Amino acid sequence: MSWDCDITDCVKAGKSHRLVIGITDKPQEVNPFHRGGLIRDVILYTVPTSYVSRFQVETTFDERYADAILNVSASIEGGKGLLALTLISPSGNELALRPMTGEAGLDWNAQYDVPEPAKWDSEHPNLYTLAAGLTVDGILVEEVELKLGFRQIECRGNEVFINGQLLKLRGINRHDIHPISGRALTHEQWEEDVRLFKEANINFIRTSHYPPSPVFLDLCDRYGIYVEDEIAVSFLGYGTWHTENDPAYTSRYMDQFAELIERDRSRPSVIIWSLANESYWGDNLAMMNAYAKQADPGRLTIFSYPLTQFEDDLPTDIWSNHYDRWDRDLADLTDCFRRSHHDPEDRPVLHDESTHIPCYNKGEQQRDPGVKDFWGETIYRFWERLWETDGALGCAIWAGIDDIRIKDSRSFTHPWGILDGWRRPKPEYWHTRKGFSPIVLPSPPKTDGCATVLDIVNRFNHTNLNEVSIGWKLEGREGVLLGPDVPPRGAGRLVIPAAYRSGATLELTFTDPFGFRVDEAVLELDVPAMQSPKLSGTAPAINREGDSIVVAGPTFSIVFSAVTGQITQGYDNGELVLTGGPILNLTGLALGPWKLESIDAVEVSGAAQVILHGRYDKVAVTFVITVDADGLMETAYTITDMPYPSPREIAISGGITSHAGGYDEVGVSYVVAEGLDTLTWKRKGLWSVYPDWHIARLEGRTGKLNPGGANVLDAKPDWDWRMDEKDWPIFGKYDIGRWGTRDFTSMKPSILSASLENGQGKFSVLSDGSASVRMEVMLRPDHVVNDDDPGIRYSGSWARQATRYRTIGNSETWSAFGGDYCEYRFVGTGIAWYSSQDRICGMAKLYVDGELKKADIDLGLSRAGKTARGYRRLHKQLVYAVQDLSMGEHTLRIEVTGENAPGSNNSYVNIDHFVVLDGKEIGDTRFIVNNEFNYPEISWGDYTKPPIAVSSGYTGRAFTKLGR
Repeated sequence: MSWDCDITDCVKAGKSHRLVIGITDKPQEVNPFHRGGLIRDVILYTVPTSYVSRFQVETTFDERYADAILNVSASIEGGKGLLALTLISPSGNELALRPMTGEAGLDWNAQYDVPEPAKWDSEHPNLYTLAAGLTVDGILVEEVELKLGFRQIECRGNEVFINGQLLKLRGINRHDIHPISGRALTHEQWEEDVRLFKEANINFIRTSHYPPSPVFLDLCDRYGIYVEDEIAVSFLGYGTWHTENDPAYTSRYMDQFAELIERDRSRPSVIIWSLANESYWGDNLAMMNAYAKQADPGRLTIFSYPLTQFEDDLPTDIWSNHYDRWDRDLADLTDCFRRSHHDPEDRPVLHDESTHIPCYNKGEQQRDPGVKDFWGETIYRFWERLWETDGALGCAIWAGIDDIRIKDSRSFTHPWGILDGWRRPKPEYWHTRKGFSPIVLPSPPKTDGCATVLDIVNRFNHTNLNEVSIGWKLEGREGVLLGPDVPPRGAGRLVIPAAYRSGATLELTFTDPFGFRVDEAVLELDVPAMQSPKLSGTAPAINREGDSIVVAGPTFSIVFSAVTGQITQGYDNGELVLTGGPILNLTGLALGPWKLESIDAVEVSGAAQVILHGRYDKVAVTFVITVDADGLMETAYTITDMPYPSPREIAISGGITSHAGGYDEVGVSYVVAEGLDTLTWKRKGLWSVYPDWHIARLEGRTGKLNPGGANVLDAKPDWDWRMDEKDWPIFGKYDIGRWGTRDFTSMKPSILSASLENGQGKFSVLSDGSASVRMEVMLRPDHVVNDDDPGIRYSGSWARQATRYRTIGNSETWSAFGGDYCEYRFVGTGIAWYSSQDRICGMAKLYVDGELKKADIDLGLSRAGKTARGYRRLHKQLVYAVQDLSMGEHTLRIEVTGENAPGSNNSYVNIDHFVVLDGKEIGDTRFIVNNEFNYPEISWGDYTKPPIAVSSGYTGRAFTKLGR
């Protein structure tokens, strides 16, 4: 919190002085964010003997919200004087107000009638300047000024109004954070944040969980963003001590809250005082609430968790709810679990933590960065329901910026932002912008032969669409026009003065009165729906050559092993394209290795057909691969025996994290040769427009690896977020970055076509928009060393443990005895160690070439964390890597310490596998074609699809093609 201190009695004019400021760090008393240090501006200033010590304003409107009253409060210290006032309009017009006078040390108050001022709201941030000049004995001794906006907040029943207009808050939670400087930001960085949020159609910021800098609020006033100004009180009773009822701590609550109100009470952007975050109610908080209502009744109060208040407490004005499910009644006065309810009353509900950005579901994110794109379904659905729900004031997404701090080559992070720590937009940023858009086009355009007509809905709070500039392009014509006369929350018709023919494209842009682009659309007009591919009806040749079955056409050949049933080679014009498949993709069940039971190859209905029957341990599958002479291949699969039930919905931990049930992915995959490293695609999307930096753009082209190299921990990359190869928050601090870029490996849903190619060969998937594809970069098998490799030398009491196919090779090797070790000699520039992590695991030492590299490798999980089952065990985790060795022979040694990891109850060290690094470890690509996919661990009230159930008889198919 900002504060000042009068040091006049400690200094002497004309003398040199040394100013020392001490910081007391007490993070456990009222707020765990108290970490000490001076993280914001420090200003040393002087004032004359007589000076303005207080200068505040309030504004109210008449019943018509036309004329206003300006209330001015001031105090003078040091003697009598006269305060001359001038009100300067946003356009620069000056209005002299009658001077204020009074006794020193007392509040001066005056009211001024202001006819028809330009109103301030988030869409029209019209700022006036109130200039004051203090004269003493006819001499001007001081000039001060403040920015103000004419706006009035009212709560009527369960709705909130600004200047008489119904309010909906499209919000975000924000920390002060930067990867290098931590909580200390520059003025330029504050402005960048406000500008980026404004461009994302965000009109509301919750300053979680401490007051912002005054400079930040200046920017919110100027750009037009409403603010929930939160005091530095948080997590009372479980992140801090129980001080909420302790009179010894009353001053810790009241002093900072009174200072906050006094500092920010004149700001038009501040509309809500937040008493605490996720805390237990108590007497100290009750005093804060009462003080706010007495000192500043023109603003609203909020508290989280409101259900901890007693029935006879003075209630806050707004009900806070955190992480309610998108499909619930968003006006209910309840908690996020729907286990406690308040009797219905007229109080607006603000979901001031909601729609959590994917963060804790690390397994899903390790497999597929596309979960960041899938989150768009959440904000779209949540905001649709919230907009239509009376009594639901709005929401604030958690969160605005990845909470990343880098220190000593380590990253302390929660990747929960719509922006990353470097302020690069993530996929969620675009979804926020589109989901929060004030422009809705609910139905396809129509033409009357002379013009193109669209239905349009106005979701602005304060702007008529006739203030909005609309740019259009259609059939070689273009123009700019003002929107139709549609008030906020209204609907109308938009007429584009040009007709169209079927197949044309209409491009639209929408710009608000202050020049911010709020939306855009690219609409394909009267385009027929895509159809599934069809085989040509001409069959390729089928030949049997030893243990192989070869299906060949004029430009391609596919070789199946008669022993395994798998493709061993697939050629496009002599270029090796395929090296494996078909493989059942069933994410959510650890499948055993494939074993062929029978294979047959026949010509059927003008096509070659290869039929495979086999098992993945107990799961039986039949593949029917039908190929025509052009290289188009239909792969149909049927799970003929599924002995396991589908994963169930589960949430044992009592927290917000859950598993929605069902499988993550069901489909089929092929292995594509290493040299095909360029992915292209066309797809349908949630929105009609995506930017080039988005992983789910409607048409795209990207490489397996970033040509600029891998990103480094402590420097801002000069490329988009999608091109990063390393992700320390997800893969850990030793991330070796051999996963491919996020762009390459993320799910591309609803595809029409997707291809891997290299200029000579090409392998494609074709679909009517029902299939989705995902790439998985594979390591070369000769670089992966399993725990039972004969080259690993174990010394001591190591034992092999079966892992039910959850690890490489279905085994790990364990020891809990101090002094046991294993050694592996390798040739390369580095090596990575993969292990399981569990609460029964301990500590290890690691040596390379006899040098101790790490004495305290922690394989434990000290607590359950945010996990559905209440416990967790992680397999195939990268726990250590060394990557900077000279090329040559080296020896890795892992030693068991016999010590429990912190919070663990045993000391096991386990070896899953090693990966030898030499710059040649990246191999083929697994090309996955999914018929269904979901992210059941996304949780936190976010949207998930209905659970994907798989039982005996489940079928799916995919169309692929070799060549062009």
